[in-house]
Amino acid sequence: MTDELEFTIPPADPSRPERPSRTCGRHQWRGYADSMACARCGRVRDATVSRRNKNNGKRGRSDELRVARILGGNKLGQLGLPWDVEIPDYLRVQCKQLDSWPSIAKVLEWLDAIPVGRDLRAVTLADTPGPGGRTRRLIVLDLEEFARWHGKA
Repeated sequence: MTDELEFTIPPADPSRPERPSRTCGRHQWRGYADSMACARCGRVRDATVSRRNKNNGKRGRSDELRVARILGGNKLGQLGLPWDVEIPDYLRVQCKQLDSWPSIAKVLEWLDAIPVGRDLRAVTLADTPGPGGRTRRLIVLDLEEFARWHGKA
C-alpha cells in the first residue's frame, strides 16, 4: 500500500507561547569529582549544595531514628508517608530537625498533613545546637485528640 497520509503542522497559536523544555527528572552525573555534569541536560553539579543536601537528609533520618527510640515506636520515614514514626494503634509522628524554629503555621501544616484517624497525631521539633550542645526536642499534639485518649471521660 502506498497510501501516504499528509501531516500538516498547524500554525502557532499566539495565546499559547512555547514553554522552555523541562530539566532532567533525575540527573546522570558524568565526569570527575571536581567537574561533574549531567549527561542529559548538561547542568553542572555544585559540590557544596550536593554535600549540604546529603547532610540534611542524613540529619533528618538520624532524627527519625532517635525519636522512634525515645518513644518506643517504629521508624517509617523511608516509606514516604506523611508521618515518620508510628506507635501502632496509638500515635503517628512527623519528625523535623531544623536550624531554626519554624512558625506555628508551618507546624500546623505538618500536623494537618497526617490524616485524621483513631491515632494521635504529633509533630516533633528538634533544634541543632552545634558542637557540644544538647539537642532540645519538643512535641506538638492537638489538644482535643490528646484529651480523647488521656482526658477525663
